[in-house]
Amino acid sequence: MREAIEDLVQEFEERKLTRRQLVAAIAGLAAGAATTKASGQTSAVAQARTLNHVSLAVTDVEQSADWYGRLLDLEVVSRPGNGGINLGLRDGFLGLYQLSNPGSVNHFCLGVDNYDPERIAERLETAGIQASINTNPNSRTSGGDQLYFRDPDGTSVQLSANGFMG
Repeated sequence: MREAIEDLVQEFEERKLTRRQLVAAIAGLAAGAATTKASGQTSAVAQARTLNHVSLAVTDVEQSADWYGRLLDLEVVSRPGNGGINLGLRDGFLGLYQLSNPGSVNHFCLGVDNYDPERIAERLETAGIQASINTNPNSRTSGGDQLYFRDPDGTSVQLSANGFMG
C-alpha cells in the first residue's frame, strides 16, 4: 500500500491529480485495506511478532561468546551441532558462528505466529519468493525446521516460531 500511496502523491505533485482526488484515492486505499484485514484476507505470508535472533559470522566462536558474554552479561542458551553458540536475550538470542565472512551479519530471524514452514514456504512461492526449509537437526537445538529466503537486497531472512532458542 505504501508504494500505491507514494505513486498517488507523485501524481499529485506532477499535477495529474487534484487534492480532492488524492484524498479520495488514499481514503479508498485505506478502506480497502481495512476491509481486507477485517475479512481475514491479506497478502502477508505470516504475522511476524518478534526479532528472534541475529546470527553473526565470527573468527572464533568461543572467544566471541566470551567477549559478548562478559561485555553484555549474556549466557549461553544453546550450542547447535554446527559449532555455533547462541547467547540468550530476553525474547531471543545472539547467534555466533565461525563462517568465511567474519564481521558480517549472516542472517536475522523473525518469530511468527502459527509457524508452519511448509505453509509459509508455499505462500512465499506464490508471492514469487524462493524459500528453503532446513530440516537438518544439527542446525538447531530446539524448535522445528527452519525456513529461509532472501529479501530484495539479498539479505538472508529466517522465520521461526516465536520463542525459538536455537
